[in-house]
Amino acid sequence: MAVDTPLFHVLAVDDSLIDRKLIERLLTSSSFQVTAVDSGTKALELLGLAGHENTNPHHHQHHQESENLKDIPVVIMSSENIPARIDRCLEEGANEFLLKPVRLSDVARLKPHLMRTRSNAQHSAV
Repeated sequence: MAVDTPLFHVLAVDDSLIDRKLIERLLTSSSFQVTAVDSGTKALELLGLAGHENTNPHHHQHHQESENLKDIPVVIMSSENIPARIDRCLEEGANEFLLKPVRLSDVARLKPHLMRTRSNAQHSAV
């Protein structure tokens, strides 16, 4: 196994190309594999959660897919420092809220969430 294999794959969603490039660079330097897209719709397509009903009418897997999504840490990045909005995002299931511009110290805060997710996947028999 190669030493430089990325530990985790992060899906970054941002409508700003500059911010997407910035987060890609930050996360890649912290040994994350990054896929950056410009909309939530594209993110869902990548995760295999969108567009199924058109492609295959016999594909009844929506419940299972939404269960899978629960295991993915959701991190919101925004330049708007509005505490009420941040609280609402966290209440609705986001794991972390990073204020832009994102710094390397912020990236370090993501690792515990990702570690937890990986250990949950291994011990799902609980």
